[in-house]
Amino acid sequence: MTMSFEMREIRDEGRALHWSTTSEDFGDIRVRYPADIRPKRGTAARAEGSTIPTALMISWSIFEDKPRLTGAQLSVDGREAQLRRNRWAVSRKRRALRITHDGTTYRCTAISRKRYVLTRPGLAITVTDSGIGRKRRRLLVQIDGPAEPVDISLAVLFSGVNRSHLTLGGAFRAGFSTVFNLAADNAARS
Repeated sequence: MTMSFEMREIRDEGRALHWSTTSEDFGDIRVRYPADIRPKRGTAARAEGSTIPTALMISWSIFEDKPRLTGAQLSVDGREAQLRRNRWAVSRKRRALRITHDGTTYRCTAISRKRYVLTRPGLAITVTDSGIGRKRRRLLVQIDGPAEPVDISLAVLFSGVNRSHLTLGGAFRAGFSTVFNLAADNAARS
């Protein structure tokens, strides 16, 4: 079973960005980052909708609107999900983020900077960010296999997360960014 839907970018009066759509199979779906809850230090992304469970990722981030994978906490409907990744791996497959939630193991793999795939046995959800400019940006979600609401929630959530750590080049850039962010944070505390 293959299906797809498209999400559009919407900005609110503040800095928050939303991806929003109405799917025939899954109803209203929204992804918001930074989410309306702000941890003491860091940022959050939230995926929610009329029939999908609420997924929330909170992570340490000083200057970014999107949460990073480093030190991230993920919960789906208030239940924590386990996150694992191999930071030192070279291949995309081995760098993939592994998520365990309610006994199901997912894998989020970056295909490119603007494209990723969330998989579990029997299902692959590919998400592609396209377009330039506020009015032209689109998020295409392609589902290959029987998807449940929690699968959709997790797949669209990562559109509001900094996934750069999942590619080798992005990991190098993120490493430099982390060093400079820590230096700026220490300088601000002094």
